[in-house]
Amino acid sequence: MMAAHLVQRQQRVAQQHLPSREQFIRVRDLFDYGDDEWSANSYPVTTDHWPQLIEVLACPAPEPGKSYFIEGYATDL
Repeated sequence: MMAAHLVQRQQRVAQQHLPSREQFIRVRDLFDYGDDEWSANSYPVTTDHWPQLIEVLACPAPEPGKSYFIEGYATDL
């Protein structure tokens, strides 16, 4: 099974938002994963991503000056 999280970073992980599998599937295509079919790397969230992320994930709006990334990882759930 696949899981993902949206993380806010400055010097370290400051905040996480854990989307459900269904939510992740709905936003996955916003990001260019290339040949990383498991989305195992960290992908930056750009300004263009936020409207759909906020709608689908019901996450808070980004804070100015912070960097955000979406990351995927395998789970045994």
